[in-house]
Amino acid sequence: MSDKTHVVLTWLVALLAGLATAAGVLWPDLGAWFAVENGPVETLSVIVWFVAGACLLLLHRPSPGAALALAVVCAGLAIREHGVPPELVPSGKALMRLSHYLDPAVPWLRRLAEGTALLGFVLSGVVSAWHLFRFLCLRRGWSSPAGRLLIASFVALAVSQVMDHWFGEDVLYEEILECVAALLVLVAVQALHQRHLDAAEPSVDAAQAMPSCPAAGSRSG
Repeated sequence: MSDKTHVVLTWLVALLAGLATAAGVLWPDLGAWFAVENGPVETLSVIVWFVAGACLLLLHRPSPGAALALAVVCAGLAIREHGVPPELVPSGKALMRLSHYLDPAVPWLRRLAEGTALLGFVLSGVVSAWHLFRFLCLRRGWSSPAGRLLIASFVALAVSQVMDHWFGEDVLYEEILECVAALLVLVAVQALHQRHLDAAEPSVDAAQAMPSCPAAGSRSG
């Protein structure tokens, strides 16, 4: 895979975002259809988050623990984007309250499962934040394509949440930005994968270039 694949994919993400925004502006009815809650744009975001998590687990990675933590965070963002089914959890916000886990009216097995899932997500978030801090700041990952893509994704998510808070009735740009953030993370995962492959190639080439050593017991002449 070309080391410039992430550039093409980034331009493709920008093109899709531009086309979606232009379609929503020119045809408001169309924008109201594909950018509504649980609409095509949000559904695409959910799919991309899950795909990014799967790629983190399947592609080459130097730290399986960090990859697993980031994959859990991606899955959590996908679930958050789609929303927890009310048939499964009547109130997602209740999971954040201690009183929910102390409520005897809720079956203890359900409280245990919900608490375990929430604890796993929180721990994964802490581990992911630490590894991202090390990569972006301590190892100057911000200067690499993957680092810049991750930063752009964080900015898109932050802006989308601000727009959701201030312009909650107009979800067009919010949904597009959230989808862009998910797509940029997926492209960043591809860029990280390519970076690891490129770093491994010199080691492989050097090993192939080494002359084979003669057997210890052999004698010349």
